[in-house]
Amino acid sequence: MLEYLFFTQPVADKFIAFLNNKSLEWTQHNDPMLGSIVIKTSEDIDDDLWDELDDFHESLGEEDQKLIESTMVDDETETNAAGIYIQLKDGSQTVAQIDPDVMNRMLDVISMDEFNSLIETIVSSVENPDDSPICKKIKK
Repeated sequence: MLEYLFFTQPVADKFIAFLNNKSLEWTQHNDPMLGSIVIKTSEDIDDDLWDELDDFHESLGEEDQKLIESTMVDDETETNAAGIYIQLKDGSQTVAQIDPDVMNRMLDVISMDEFNSLIETIVSSVENPDDSPICKKIKK
């Protein structure tokens, strides 16, 4: 399953309309832990369509963020938070909390795809430990 994360329903609805326009089946799940909306669709699709979905999802990210910010009340007790939604190989999911300033600085210099690749590599390395020297890993 492909999972796409949103924080506002109007932006999630735009993505749903896009999926419907492409005749893709989907499900919606509201994640109370993240306060988010998860849209799932089959990963059994053409690579070009997969890329198109990812690009459209990424293009909606800024709009989603702006909509969240516009609904926030200016409050001195308000805190900023950022997290990475991580799917583990056993199917369980977790959220890794990250300092929002650090996250923003990272995303200023690398793409979301590069960031996701980094996270997937870290998760895989944690779930499949390999203490062989790095030079031997490169040759594998």
